[in-house]
Amino acid sequence: MNQAYFAAKEAKDTASVLLSRADTWFKHLYSNGYYDKIRASWMAYHGAYYGEGHDITFGGEQGEFSQMAVNHYRNIADLMTTMVTNVRINYRARASNSDSKSIIQTDLANGLLDYYVRQKRVEKYVHDAVKQAVVLATGYVKMEWNATTGDIYDYHPETGAPIYEGDIEFTNLEPFDVIFDPNKANSHSHEWVLCRSFKNKFDLAAKYPEYEDKIKELATKTDYMDYRSMFEFPNKHESDEVPVYEFFHKKTESMPEGRYLLFLSTDIVLIDMPMPYRRLPVYRVSPSEIMGTAFGYTPMFDLLPLQDALNALYSTVLTNQHTFGVQNIYVPRGADIQLKALEGGLNIIEGNTGQGKPEPINFTNTPAEVFRFIEMIEKKMETISGMNSVVRGDPEASIKSGSAMALVQSMALQFITGLQTQYVFMVEDIGMGIVELLRDFADVPRIALIAGESNLSYVRTEFTGDDLASIDRVIVDIGNPIAVTTAGKMQMASDLLQYGIVKTPEDYFTVLNTGQFTSFVEDSQRQNNFVKRENETMLRGGAVPVLATDSHMYHIKKHKAILDDPDMRDPSNPAVQQVLNHILEHVEMLRSTDPGLLSIMQEQPLGPAAGSPPAPDQMAQDPNMSAQPQGGVVDPSMLQAGQPQMPNMPEMPEGAMPVPEVIPQG
Repeated sequence: MNQAYFAAKEAKDTASVLLSRADTWFKHLYSNGYYDKIRASWMAYHGAYYGEGHDITFGGEQGEFSQMAVNHYRNIADLMTTMVTNVRINYRARASNSDSKSIIQTDLANGLLDYYVRQKRVEKYVHDAVKQAVVLATGYVKMEWNATTGDIYDYHPETGAPIYEGDIEFTNLEPFDVIFDPNKANSHSHEWVLCRSFKNKFDLAAKYPEYEDKIKELATKTDYMDYRSMFEFPNKHESDEVPVYEFFHKKTESMPEGRYLLFLSTDIVLIDMPMPYRRLPVYRVSPSEIMGTAFGYTPMFDLLPLQDALNALYSTVLTNQHTFGVQNIYVPRGADIQLKALEGGLNIIEGNTGQGKPEPINFTNTPAEVFRFIEMIEKKMETISGMNSVVRGDPEASIKSGSAMALVQSMALQFITGLQTQYVFMVEDIGMGIVELLRDFADVPRIALIAGESNLSYVRTEFTGDDLASIDRVIVDIGNPIAVTTAGKMQMASDLLQYGIVKTPEDYFTVLNTGQFTSFVEDSQRQNNFVKRENETMLRGGAVPVLATDSHMYHIKKHKAILDDPDMRDPSNPAVQQVLNHILEHVEMLRSTDPGLLSIMQEQPLGPAAGSPPAPDQMAQDPNMSAQPQGGVVDPSMLQAGQPQMPNMPEMPEGAMPVPEVIPQG
């Protein structure tokens, strides 16, 4: 018996084992009923309860039963999807170091991630994957590098073949298109994955002419309808698409280089190479797991019987109303009433006295228990799914205040925390995957049109993968669940207005409409990054100029933090002298800068070194008061304990704002 690992065999043998495992995998889905659940959920979501249309149909032996579907199932599934994905993806890259170079790379990574989210429609693929996870229990996004896409950067010097920039491609895969080891106890321990997609066989034949005849003879997509969740059409439509299989194996002890295999059949192996990616390029999301397995589970499975019962009850009511909606009339035997006397309206009907009168017979009264049962099932569907009446837009009469509605709505968000957590994990993995693909494959310089006007100082005209070398992780901000509700946004906007962060009506309505306020703190973040770069420069012994428009008090506190280190207490260290001189230049700016400018910047002006700050009118009346201090440098002896000497003020740095001359009055 051959005990060799199947993934390490010859390409044809590995392809043969994979196709055999795929066939066994599909049969396993059929035998355990998992396929039927997924297919039933797909049909219910698309309203295919009584046939493939959305019409009222008639069943029974003689068509006497009216069939009508009221699709709460789709409404609940869409609400669950929307509540998880309604907040736009906000990536934040993190670097392994905190130096200024890493900070610049972080800003570049953030801009690139934002570009892929909005311009490359990553959000669309993620949204579709979440919808598949809600309806089909599992959703997938496949992300790969395509070296033959993008603009032509150059031509190969020998062959003349074009060299493209290359770019990342995204694809959604159905649960039936991702095959894995069904024996795994969870979805996080896969060493390999087999993906199936469908492509035009004539395009493949043109790209791989050596296999042209074999490719054209392959079974097409039409023959694989049993392994998909779509409608079964009465007449099969012939397709030109054939299945394409991609096998990805991680780098492990048994497969140090991993493996990538692209094949159409056992005899048509197109690519066989080491694994080109750092991780499996298939990203998964699922509301929950079937315990002890790697298969996903969705609460929508639990709603299937309730939706069927609801359709049956509505159909019962409709059948009764449809059959007996036109009333019948009871006339006692022997009554002298002709049928013509009942036609039309405003007629005088005469009959023999004592022989009774015509009376209507009402068969349309449906028992009240039927309507109560309908209400109970609808309520149970909301309870099981967590999508309460407030979320569905039909709040109960007892819920009247806006704060109560916001609380109830946030409870629905908390109910689907499991799905939201898996969503965040997938989005973070995709973000890190984007950075890794660009780092590993973006060899040629690429134009980075990613920065807006507010980030003008970080605009890069071009970049390569090396410019992302410091990025080691990517995280996603989701925030408080109540912050995505209308009531939550209103409360947040009011709080920001109260604390002075929001200062204009435009900013208030921005928070109210979007729930985002990061643009209001961009200046603070940029200033923090700038001060870090100043500190790094001074630690290397370099000089940094001080400008009158700096936030002096903020700079002084941040620069002082450098000296809060025993190793930085050596007076002979030139970096220490440089930091102290720089701090005192900020102090001098607080004394010499126009008080009006300092007031605009919300800085507190300082008086002369000899005393407390004088009042502005005193400065104008005292001709002997001068705002010009004596220049100088810091005496190193001031650093020694027990000698609290007042240092001489440094000379004004070149280019600083001059001190205006005080003209005495009178």
